[in-house]
Amino acid sequence: IDILVNNAGASKNAGVLEMTDDEWNFTLGADLTSVFKVTRAFAKHMVEKKYGRIINIASIYGQVGNTAMDTIAYHSSKGGVINFTRAVAAELAKYNITCNAISPGYFETELTSDTLNTESFTNFMQTTVPLGRYGKPGELNPAAIFLASDEASYITGQNIKVDG
Repeated sequence: IDILVNNAGASKNAGVLEMTDDEWNFTLGADLTSVFKVTRAFAKHMVEKKYGRIINIASIYGQVGNTAMDTIAYHSSKGGVINFTRAVAAELAKYNITCNAISPGYFETELTSDTLNTESFTNFMQTTVPLGRYGKPGELNPAAIFLASDEASYITGQNIKVDG
């Protein structure tokens, strides 16, 4: 196993005042704890080989607050993924293992389609995203392919935004 891509995303939409403990724990479990557990399992094999590429899919929500969506747990979990990435990069660099994150902006997926296709969110997106549109399928792939390649062998602990 040379390359690991952690791509987990789930959310219970609620703000800090409404979110229940179960909703919080569900989101952090799916988005952050799963990244820790899978990375721990696969990193052991990479350490033995003294080579590996770990790519964690975070989110722009891990870096900014957003009043367009009440997703306090999602924001928190993806911020955790970004900082987890930095910590793993520092810890595993001596084994020739890089660890980086990619933070997608607005991409229409099964998880996001209900939210992104509302008129209010479309207006918000068109005024905040320079390209004025959602990401298309496949537009995230080049960043992951680059980070998995030998061309990125001197890049670790970074977070690349793919956000239009």
